[in-house]
Amino acid sequence: MSTDLLTQLKGLQLYGMAESWSELKAEAPQRKQSLLPENMLSRLIEAEQADRKARSLRYQLKTAKFPIHRDLVGFDWTETSLPQQQMEQLATAGFMADAHNLILVGGTGTGKPHLATALGVTAIHQGKRKQWGRTR
Repeated sequence: MSTDLLTQLKGLQLYGMAESWSELKAEAPQRKQSLLPENMLSRLIEAEQADRKARSLRYQLKTAKFPIHRDLVGFDWTETSLPQQQMEQLATAGFMADAHNLILVGGTGTGKPHLATALGVTAIHQGKRKQWGRTR
């Protein structure tokens, strides 16, 4: 029956639940008492939600076609004249909600591509998506 259930979950594209089901079954012998159906269902739903979020994030990052993954954590603030606080405020992506453009200007080696990519990655992690063909 367990194999049939896994096949059904995968057939419904519930991959997070399928993986979590295998984990629940593997840890069952260590558990002294069985999980209540509500608790088991809750864990399966949480696993599915986490899996879907992770897959969506991977897809969005792949679709963005960033040349390399960058973030603000790895940025050397001593090499730029931009205030760290201002860039972290921009990382909230508030300018995107207002449909404002952001232009980074500076000399060679000041980290413009790093910052642009980091802002894009941060926006994707916040659930922002490119709106194709939309205008205000």
